[in-house]
Amino acid sequence: MMIQWIESCSGAKEFITLYTPAGYLQLMIRLDVICQAVWVLKTDDTLSINNNHPVIQRLDLKENAPFAVKLLKQGSQFRQLVWSELCNIPYGTTISYSALAAKIGSSARAVGNACRDNPYPFLIPCHRVVSVSGLGGYCGQTGGDLIHIKAKLLKAEASFNYE
Repeated sequence: MMIQWIESCSGAKEFITLYTPAGYLQLMIRLDVICQAVWVLKTDDTLSINNNHPVIQRLDLKENAPFAVKLLKQGSQFRQLVWSELCNIPYGTTISYSALAAKIGSSARAVGNACRDNPYPFLIPCHRVVSVSGLGGYCGQTGGDLIHIKAKLLKAEASFNYE
């Protein structure tokens, strides 16, 4: 995925829900800029899936071709550096918090905090960063639904074959 960082955006907010191998991800979009992504942990009959939205069509998960997505620029310069590095982790692989920290000259805790604050889970693949002794955390949690989502994402990526 190629990210085009957008400094600001305006327009009406749209909430689009995307189905992923790990569950539903809701995107908040203004025009064609994704401003936030959050996992939907509880679903009901009001959940609206719109796979025809142009932004969703660009996120076709079955294609192994580069695609561009516009994301609203957020976070500190350090967090942006970590998020950029997350996008370089190959699909289907993982790296430890400490290895990523060593790569950018930081600490594992600082990398973990940047992963926790990722406003675009799944799109910026913080799920590919793991502890040296297990899964680690996901979206600020070390247990519960979000850890199950991380495990499902990693399992889906590991089993997907582009050949």
